[in-house]
Amino acid sequence: MARQRPIIQLIQQSVLSPALRVFLSIGELETDNSDFNQIAYEHVVQVRQTLIAAGVPESRIRFDFITGGTHHESTWSPLFPEAHRWLLQP
Repeated sequence: MARQRPIIQLIQQSVLSPALRVFLSIGELETDNSDFNQIAYEHVVQVRQTLIAAGVPESRIRFDFITGGTHHESTWSPLFPEAHRWLLQP
């Protein structure tokens, strides 16, 4: 059985508003360790699934996987305007 991660536990123990909007994003190349990158991707998928199970509508969760994306501002900065607009819409 996989180790329970603190963010998963926090989501499960929280009362979340169905009006909550969540923007999740991960790059394909977060590190130069491909095994870690796969585990990180799977963790973000688990976070998304846990949010849905906790009552956040799937339509209010955005999950972007950035092909070739790294854990660096060069990946994040182009996403910011769209993420900001998406998070602030009603």
